[in-house]
Amino acid sequence: MLALGLTSGRVMLVDGETVEVRWAVQAHSLNSGVCVAMSPNGRFVASVGSDDDDWKIWDAASGELHRVFTTHHGTGWNIGGLVAVAFSPCGQRLATRGFHGAVILWDARTGEEEHRMQGTARDAWCIAFTADGARVASSGDTFIDVFDATTGAWLRTIEEHGPLVTCVSFSPTAISMLATAASLNAIHLWDIDSGEMIREIVGCCSVAIFSPDGRTIATASAGGACDVQLMDAESGALRYRMVGHTDEVWMAAWSVDGSKLASGSPDGTCMVWDSSTGALLRLMELGDEKPQSVAWGRNWMRDTQRAMAFAMGHHPRLGAVSWVLGLEAGVVRMILDRV
Repeated sequence: MLALGLTSGRVMLVDGETVEVRWAVQAHSLNSGVCVAMSPNGRFVASVGSDDDDWKIWDAASGELHRVFTTHHGTGWNIGGLVAVAFSPCGQRLATRGFHGAVILWDARTGEEEHRMQGTARDAWCIAFTADGARVASSGDTFIDVFDATTGAWLRTIEEHGPLVTCVSFSPTAISMLATAASLNAIHLWDIDSGEMIREIVGCCSVAIFSPDGRTIATASAGGACDVQLMDAESGALRYRMVGHTDEVWMAAWSVDGSKLASGSPDGTCMVWDSSTGALLRLMELGDEKPQSVAWGRNWMRDTQRAMAFAMGHHPRLGAVSWVLGLEAGVVRMILDRV
């Protein structure tokens, strides 16, 4: 499923296979830019608005508002508008970042604030967890701050060479490797343990997102080319260049299995590409609305139905009078008989 945050303050959930809209809600203030994230199990969508001081959790199946959490906790000041949000890999934590540069780690279930971390970077753009959830990186202006997600301690600040860091993404396989895009026609790979640059990949600037297997980096151009590129993460070689957008491409997200890539642009379109061929699979036209962010997550309802069918087909006691409870990411946790 694809979650879209729009510049109108709306959040939309779309079927990634058909681009059929499942639901759309006015999540935040009108004309507020919205950033979205999907929980790892696909059950929830988190959203923050650039003009709002709270963050919200939506039920992915129904589009109903699950919880609202305010960022004002008696500290005497609000976060002043939120611009980035990310779930931890386990789904139990959520990180937000506001215009003032503070990164806050929350318990995603209770909404309790765990850590409030202030780094060097300002004018925040994005935030990302390492694959093990132990560290979190946040970017803004020319800096990337790295924090310990367990203690909230500041670990390191990396200074980029470009004018503005627009994207950060951790490798899912090499935990200490961070990819950054900084509006300078290149992306950089960093070792966050040492703070040293590992390599530079030339030919892109606004997006740098690792594929789920860590072998490919999706990049995008913010200049005249308006294309999406898939680069080999090891060699930097160009695999595919996907052309279709008519304006700058500022966001991209991989499907859970890595077979597809979604991209969004201020031209009012969201496109779904085949990552193995570079072919355009689906085009979603949003009309006057423009995507601000895009996140791809599991289809929890589909996985639930498949898990139920599997359980009922392989358990001798299951039948028409039985039901399945406690499903998460397609895994059967408990099987109960109604009679």
